[in-house]
Amino acid sequence: MKYIMFIIIASATISCGQFNKNTSEQADMYEASELSTMMREMVTWSKEAKAILAIGDTITHIPQSFYDLAIQTATRGEHEEAAFLGMVPAYTDALKGIERLDSQQYFYNASIQACETCHAVYCGGPLDVINQL
Repeated sequence: MKYIMFIIIASATISCGQFNKNTSEQADMYEASELSTMMREMVTWSKEAKAILAIGDTITHIPQSFYDLAIQTATRGEHEEAAFLGMVPAYTDALKGIERLDSQQYFYNASIQACETCHAVYCGGPLDVINQL
């Protein structure tokens, strides 16, 4: 009986080790799309913008590349779909509001809402991160 348990445990350990190796190799092979890379930059900027607003300061910089959201190549071609393209202006209009120095908190919130709306349709995984912004 001990011998059988040893074989089962050894097999499971070897299998898990092989699984982790494959997963690691697959992760190394992953190349983020232009859209995915930009969205990571948008999260970083949004966190910084939130901190700026929290201390009562003014947001003075919006990366101009964010206005090119609609032309970034996506992983599964979402950037070409009418639904995706129809949601982009909500985000870019919010950025324009921030740039005009109009109620920056309002337009910051509108930018985050635009992200939530789009991710409710496309790739819901990031919603946890977005909801923290």
